[in-house]
Amino acid sequence: MMKTFLYSILAFVIASIIAWGGLFIWSAMLLKLKPGDSYWDRTPYAADIFFACWLCFAFGAAIVAALLSRRHDQRLAGAQGRERR
Repeated sequence: MMKTFLYSILAFVIASIIAWGGLFIWSAMLLKLKPGDSYWDRTPYAADIFFACWLCFAFGAAIVAALLSRRHDQRLAGAQGRERR
C-alpha cells in the first residue's frame, strides 16, 4: 500500500515538473514578451486553463502510477505463490 502511495506522489511530482517546465519554455522561448508584459494579463482565463490542464494531467499520472503499482504487486504476489508450491 505504501509503495502505491509513493508511486502516485512521484508521478504527480514528475507530471508537475513537466507541465511547469513546458510553461516556462513556452513563455521564455516562444512568446518572447517584453519585460513587464504578462501573458496572463492580456489573455483572459489563460491561467485558469493552464491550472485545470496541469491538475488533470498530474492527477491522471498519479492514478495511472497507482494502478500500475497495484498490478505489479499482484504479479509479484502471484509469482511468489507459484514458487512456494
